[in-house]
Amino acid sequence: MKAVELTGKRSLKLTERERPSIQDDEILLKVHAVGVCGSDLRIFQNGDDRVDYPRITGHEIAGEIVEIGPEVYRFQIGDRVTLGAHMPCGTCHFCQANEGHHCVKGWSIGYQVDGGFAEYVVLPSLFIRNGSVQRIAATTSYKLACLSEPFSCVLSGLQELEVHAGETVVVYGAGAIGCMYIAALKRMGAAKIIAVQRSKDRQKKALEIGADIVIDPNRENTVDSVMAETEGLGAHAVIVTAPSPAVQNEALILARTTGRVLYFAGIKSVTDMPINTNPIIYKQLKIVGTHGAPRHLHMEAVKWIDQSLLDFSFFVTHTFPLEETEKAFETALSKEGLKSVVVPTQKK
Repeated sequence: MKAVELTGKRSLKLTERERPSIQDDEILLKVHAVGVCGSDLRIFQNGDDRVDYPRITGHEIAGEIVEIGPEVYRFQIGDRVTLGAHMPCGTCHFCQANEGHHCVKGWSIGYQVDGGFAEYVVLPSLFIRNGSVQRIAATTSYKLACLSEPFSCVLSGLQELEVHAGETVVVYGAGAIGCMYIAALKRMGAAKIIAVQRSKDRQKKALEIGADIVIDPNRENTVDSVMAETEGLGAHAVIVTAPSPAVQNEALILARTTGRVLYFAGIKSVTDMPINTNPIIYKQLKIVGTHGAPRHLHMEAVKWIDQSLLDFSFFVTHTFPLEETEKAFETALSKEGLKSVVVPTQKK
């Protein structure tokens, strides 16, 4: 089979491997689509302690089951499925509390085991038992199904943020994740959605998918603009999908008294800009952060896609054959469009 190996920092190599064999309790999946995630880009640029070289990365996977071991009972050959990212151990405190995405071992597809930038991927028994393998509707394309993993993370953020109909919400960043938040918020009845985005192209995307107002921080004062739109009170909720300490601080100013702030995007561990906690204290803000998603929200994300509750085709702006995986990475790094998807079955 063809596969794209990460052989070192900023080094991807198209290789030819034997088609994987599976154990009695494993599944062989033919990969039909795999999205390029921001974490894939971070591993590509900076490496990761959980990733040994060479490694096939990629965890936003949808495909067809082509082989099952005799000890696998829940699935059949021919099942069309989409995957979550996490491979919970099943026995630690968090796994026992149905929070496998916080498993202490931190195992994920495309990290400790090979992922989806290949024609085939083996689903280990631990992942089949404790992870999320969900069937998709016959009418759902693989290209859209692979969005189930990132969209489940969006649903996790919205669950923690507790957004209500009629509220005003600010969303920093209008990339794929930011636009998913905007679209879902609109569907859930947010009264006014304010996107903050520097890129002209992504400003247009934000408006197209449901933002009521777009603020360009290159040209406007974000705080002044939000206050003008909220009668000086600030937003009920603020979502930060941009990895910026300055933005994280600004979000605390934009939130109204007793408002909520969601930090979705991480920042570098070392920063010379500490968070000012005074707004948290004196405005009695609720601050939440989310990483990944539990299995039940991945199941819910699949329902959203199967039932076309949003126009998920909007988010996939670029597709590439497996041979052009590096180009897919470059496109994502350049912030061109929204989501880049690699389709191993697509001919170059």
